[in-house]
Amino acid sequence: MQSGAVRAVVAAKTGEMAGNMIKAAPRGPHVTTDAYSIKKNIHPYVEQVGDEWVGYVVVEENDRARHAMLQERGYRDPAGRRHAGRFYLRSVLQKERVE
Repeated sequence: MQSGAVRAVVAAKTGEMAGNMIKAAPRGPHVTTDAYSIKKNIHPYVEQVGDEWVGYVVVEENDRARHAMLQERGYRDPAGRRHAGRFYLRSVLQKERVE
């Protein structure tokens, strides 16, 4: 297969996975979507590593947007109460895996 065709396939699959993660991400109660919302901080990237094309989905490359992983894994608030994780990223990865 040509390198350009392989890159296109990897880019399509990576973009699809990032789109599914954005759809599964929890939403806040606010009406507008700001620069720090989860759906604005999930991005697909494709790069060549050696002879292979590799796709990455990056979550929270913005340093000021730190809540997406807190929603994924869970957290404790300042009062010490535990908030369970939603595992939305994990569920998308499990649906997309190839066995």
